[in-house]
Order: sequence, then structure tokens, then C-alpha cells
Amino acid sequence: MADWVCKKCGYVRDSRCKPKKCPNCDAQNTFEKVGEEKKK
Repeated sequence: MADWVCKKCGYVRDSRCKPKKCPNCDAQNTFEKVGEEKKK
């Protein structure tokens, strides 16, 4: 399991696969794995 955060609204979801749609703001494909944004 991994924590995924929506780049648009900041919603965090614990999921094995990358979520396609944010249930909070309905944005498509805006999820990024928590911790990866620090590596870039």
C-alpha cells in the first residue's frame, strides 16, 4: 500500500494502485505518490 496525494486539492488516499479520479475535487490523473515529489 502507498499514500497518494492529489496535486490539485491535497486529498490523500491510501491505495495499492494509482487512483484515476480524485473523490474530493473530481480531478483526473492528478495523484502522485507521497514522497516522490521531494525527489524531483
